[in-house]
Amino acid sequence: MSSGKLICFTDSRGKSLFSLPDSSFLCLEYGNGDSSCAFCRYHSEEQVEIDGKCRNIRQFAKQMEKNGIQYRPMSEKKHKGDRTYGKI
Repeated sequence: MSSGKLICFTDSRGKSLFSLPDSSFLCLEYGNGDSSCAFCRYHSEEQVEIDGKCRNIRQFAKQMEKNGIQYRPMSEKKHKGDRTYGKI
């Protein structure tokens, strides 16, 4: 059950990208065309649990940028050329 809190995902510089309700899924899209979903739980404004691992939101963004992985709310559809859904 969701606590009503929002997880605010940012890029590695802290720019807001999107918010996700607590206990929701994040879609990860890899450069090779594969994708997966990750369960996310709110911990604090700076910390989120992603698939059971507590992560700093900006560090997560930095790692995704380094690995060329795009991320967005699972409920949001990808639009070709859309740069607001997590491509850093």
